[in-house]
Amino acid sequence: MAIFERQTPNKVLLDDTEPIKCTIENWKNVNGHTEFIVRVYRGPFSDQTWKISKRYNDFFKLHNALQNSGIPIEFPPKKLIGNMDPHFISERQQGLQKYLDNVFMNPILVSSLPARSFVDPANYCQPFGELALQHVSLALRGEVGWEVVGPINDIGWRLRKHYYQLKCKSIPKEELFGSWTDYGPDKHLDDKEMHAIFKSLGQLQHPYIHAIELSICTEIGGLVARLGHKNGTLRDILCGAKPRQSFLKKYGNPKGHKGLPIEQISLYGRQILEALKFMHDKGFPYGHLHTGNIVIDDNRVKLLDIENGVMGVPSYYRPYFMQHKKINNVEAIDVYCFGHVLYEMMFGAPLHESIADNIPACPMRNILVKILTTEACKNGLPKIMDLLADPFFSFVQLSLLPTDRAHFKIPSSTKEQLKSVVAKMEERLIGEQKLVRSQKRLARVQEMMSCEEEKKKHRHKMERMAKEQHKQNKKLEKANSVNGDRPESLNSSAATSVGTATPPSIAGSNVPSPQPPPPPPLLDAPVPPPPPPLINGAPQTMPGVDKDRSQLLGAICNFNKSSLRKTKVS
Repeated sequence: MAIFERQTPNKVLLDDTEPIKCTIENWKNVNGHTEFIVRVYRGPFSDQTWKISKRYNDFFKLHNALQNSGIPIEFPPKKLIGNMDPHFISERQQGLQKYLDNVFMNPILVSSLPARSFVDPANYCQPFGELALQHVSLALRGEVGWEVVGPINDIGWRLRKHYYQLKCKSIPKEELFGSWTDYGPDKHLDDKEMHAIFKSLGQLQHPYIHAIELSICTEIGGLVARLGHKNGTLRDILCGAKPRQSFLKKYGNPKGHKGLPIEQISLYGRQILEALKFMHDKGFPYGHLHTGNIVIDDNRVKLLDIENGVMGVPSYYRPYFMQHKKINNVEAIDVYCFGHVLYEMMFGAPLHESIADNIPACPMRNILVKILTTEACKNGLPKIMDLLADPFFSFVQLSLLPTDRAHFKIPSSTKEQLKSVVAKMEERLIGEQKLVRSQKRLARVQEMMSCEEEKKKHRHKMERMAKEQHKQNKKLEKANSVNGDRPESLNSSAATSVGTATPPSIAGSNVPSPQPPPPPPLLDAPVPPPPPPLINGAPQTMPGVDKDRSQLLGAICNFNKSSLRKTKVS
């Protein structure tokens, strides 16, 4: 290779929308401090994994960087004394694991640069802003009258997209915003065709698509300049946020979520559908519809970032529609994104789930059911023409000005290339959807196996308990069989010792021996014996009874209180 020959940089294959999962596997003491071993999984297939070592202070720095979002997430507190105790470190590990789960399950926080650079320093610790400014300066070097006024930091969610305030001598009174975007993993056009597309984008005209003042592409990415809007995007309006605030602060935990009136939703929805239909008729892929790419100008919708599709950057809702195999083409993607936009316009807050089965009652509920429910994503979404024919949108009267026109001329050779681009994008999506389904099936099988193992363990445990209970019952039966007659003998001896009137049988006597009465109930005091039978007013003894006993009983019965001598009380 010649010395001065320029080397074409490799295409960025990293998808910044891929989910991240972290697991703290262990901890170790290093030079008097504790380091936690964290395993990181990137992507829905968990085949990309690596380990990182982080101290508690690293977690604390991440927490401080995410505080700007206003999202309340519990963080384990500091401890100055006893922080090397193994029991305390284990508790801290559990708290940090819960914190990581909350961060990387939040769609706002997981897309932030502090969170990504924390777990993937190899790919996200680059000076993205400085590099983008260099690319913008080089791109504007050949444009007469254009210059960079200054950067606008962190107003968007993309990590490889940066915004700048530009100035143009030909329109000095207008506020211009420029956006630099690196190419993404779905970029399939060569440089020649990309230049042709960007030239056509500069000439695009449509009443519901934002006009482009400047469009330049290089080997690294593309620069697009548009007129600014004081009110910001539709998402800024719904959240009541200031447009120039950082993405985390604007949308992390906004104070106000306010939906739009139903008349405006119907009007804006119809205008969005007209813009989508226009691009699909031209064979131009979009796939990046969300409220952050919509501005409202004089009660009109203006779509932004229509260049993202050909630049190959991943869609905002890609982690959502990748879970549904029926959303496998560019039109279905746009319809699905349109459903999310309708939901956010109706309820003021975005839907942070891939489906919505419990949609509250509203005038457009039947449309949301056709797009966002599990049944709809399973059986297929409606077409754009089907939505335009719905009475909710078809009854809207669009007011067009005489200057409004729809123009977008793409060279024939480039149109053929666009068809190939769309086919490759859909092929990649379908392949990843298959992998997601196989991963889900594997997870279900593992869950079933674990459940079966739990059932076996429970069954074995119950069998052991039953055997032990059976052994105890046998022991009790043996004990009862050995001591079975003892209670009856004790009861009979106790009954006879009480002194009942049951006489012993006398041999040779003609008087029959009476049957013994049932044992008396157990009371607090013993029951006294009944008196002997009276004959002519005097107690009599029965034959065979002891003489002393009869005399005692007679003295008791014949006792006279009047014969007692009175005593004086001193």
